[in-house]
Amino acid sequence: MTETSRTTVTLNNSYMKLIEELVDVFGATRAQVISNIVEYFLNDSNNDPLLEKLRARKRKEKPPEQNELNKKISKYLKRADRIPFNIFIEHLNLDTDFVISQLDEWGEKFNFMFIDNKIIKIKNDNLI
Repeated sequence: MTETSRTTVTLNNSYMKLIEELVDVFGATRAQVISNIVEYFLNDSNNDPLLEKLRARKRKEKPPEQNELNKKISKYLKRADRIPFNIFIEHLNLDTDFVISQLDEWGEKFNFMFIDNKIIKIKNDNLI
């Protein structure tokens, strides 16, 4: 059995009429119909680009706390000397535009440079 959680959904009357029409066809109750619609939407790979856009928007609007971000960057740079930029962004789970706007500040703070689309750690004023 799959673990589930409950939530309350508020829909306008026109959507509720559509949901009512689907009772007994797409689920036994309104709640089941809504649940099935959500699962169908989330499982359809055609919706992946939209879901990724929404995730990116969330990352852009709500980046992690600065202390948490500093810890992640510091920890990541301890383990790697050259990090492809796209991997760096994925690891931090941030929006690309946000990371680009922070590169100068972070480069000084964490002693790295952005060269050839890579984050390159600097040691003793020499590139590794």
